[in-house]
Amino acid sequence: MPRPGPKPTPTALHRLRGTFNATRHGRDRAGEPEAVGTLDTDAPAWMSPGQRESWAYAMAHAPAGLLKPIDRAVLAVWVEAEDRHRVAMMQQAKLDAGSSLPLLTKGRDGQPSPSPYLRIIRQAADTMLRTAGELGFSPAARPRLGGAGPRPEEVAESDTPWTRLKLIHGGPEAG
Repeated sequence: MPRPGPKPTPTALHRLRGTFNATRHGRDRAGEPEAVGTLDTDAPAWMSPGQRESWAYAMAHAPAGLLKPIDRAVLAVWVEAEDRHRVAMMQQAKLDAGSSLPLLTKGRDGQPSPSPYLRIIRQAADTMLRTAGELGFSPAARPRLGGAGPRPEEVAESDTPWTRLKLIHGGPEAG
């Protein structure tokens, strides 16, 4: 039976955040599966050029150390939805450019009706938001990731925990 309340934070996230406590997080999670490896930054070969561009963008800006090979399908869903959303938005903009009634098209009977692109845009946005929450791609999802923070190449040498500890205990020359 599921426990009431929020979903438990995966042990891997506790380790990334530096909040892992073996006495607290180890007791109920002995059998918790842990994804291994690093997701390849290259987009799958079957993706369109626009989708490959979205994949590269997502990989460059995803929370560091979070995406694993098992997450490939979830990322692919986000990428496809992001590409579909972009294409539908561009098509809608073309329709709206010469129209006195933006977001509307004329039906068979000549009456204005909502553009079919609006449904595509909404469905793609819904898919993007659901998968973004799973991948840590939204402002609401990122705080749940905690210390998954900056990529290693973005951390200055003087800003690492070890350097700060050395400064606290021995001064600047201790580094």
